[in-house]
Amino acid sequence: MFYRQKILLALIEAYGGKLSNTDLEKLLFLFCQATKQNHYDFFPYKYGAFSFTSYYDKRKLIERGLLKDEEHFQLTTSTSYIEKLQPKDRIALRGFAYRTSKVRGKELVRKAYLEYPQYASKSEIAKTILTLEEYQRINPFWSHDTQHTLFTIGYEGSSIDYYLCRLLMNNVNVLVDVRKNPFSRKHGFSQKNLQAYLEKVEVKYYHLPELGITSKLRKNLNGRQSYKELFDYYAARILPVQGPALEKIRELLLKHYRIALTCFEAEYHMCHRHKITELFEMDKSLDIPIVHI
Repeated sequence: MFYRQKILLALIEAYGGKLSNTDLEKLLFLFCQATKQNHYDFFPYKYGAFSFTSYYDKRKLIERGLLKDEEHFQLTTSTSYIEKLQPKDRIALRGFAYRTSKVRGKELVRKAYLEYPQYASKSEIAKTILTLEEYQRINPFWSHDTQHTLFTIGYEGSSIDYYLCRLLMNNVNVLVDVRKNPFSRKHGFSQKNLQAYLEKVEVKYYHLPELGITSKLRKNLNGRQSYKELFDYYAARILPVQGPALEKIRELLLKHYRIALTCFEAEYHMCHRHKITELFEMDKSLDIPIVHI
C-alpha cells in the first residue's frame, strides 16, 4: 500500500471512520497544505481543489475492501491506520482533526476557498459559497492573463494532478504532445489517459509525433554533451522538414492564445521541445513570450 493511501485512511479514521465525498476531499487538501506535504497534489476544479489521484486511490481501497462508498466514504476495517503513520504525521493529523472537528459542508468549502484562493479559480459555486466581499477578495489571486503565450511543460517527477495544476494556473487552453511515442509507465501520462484527464478540465489535446525524436536516436545519451549533439542534429536535420507540424502549432497559438508543448523531461534544456520554441522565438511576426513551466 502506498503511504499516501495510509494518510487517506487515517484521515477518515480521525473523523470517526466516515466522511462525505466533499468533506473528505477538502479535509485531505487542507491537511496536505497545512503540513506542506504533497501526499496528494491538487488542481483547481469545478468545486475547488481536486485530486484525480485521491479519486483513483479511493476506488482501489474500495476494491480491496478497506473502504465502502454509499452516502459516505466509510472504513470497513478495524485496523488503525493512524498508528501506521510516521510519528510526525500522526501528531500533525491529530492536531489538524482537533482544529477542524466541527467544520463540515459549505463552511469547509468556504474555509478552503478563503485560505487557498488560487484553487478556487475554476469553481462553479464560489459565488454561492462566499459573500460578495469574500469573492472580490479572492478574485485577484486568480490568473486572468489571456495574452498569446507559448508554454512548455515536462512531466518528469510530477503527478498528474500537479501537472494539471501548472497548466490551469497558467490558463493553458491547448496541450500539444511532441513525444514520438506517447506512452508512459507513469500514471496518467500515456496518450489515452492524458487526453481523458485533459478533457475533464477542458484543455484540448493534440499529438504531433512528427516533432518527436525516435528512441533509436535517444540511445546512449549520457551527459549534457551527448544531449547537445542530439538537439543540434534535431534542429538541423529534423525540424527543417516539419513545416506542416510547425504551422499547426502556429495555427493553434493564434486561435487558442495559450498553448503548451509537452514531453517527459522536467528541465526544458534537456528536452527537444526547447529547439521547437527557439524557432518561434525567432519569428518576429509572432512576437510572443515563451514560458517554461
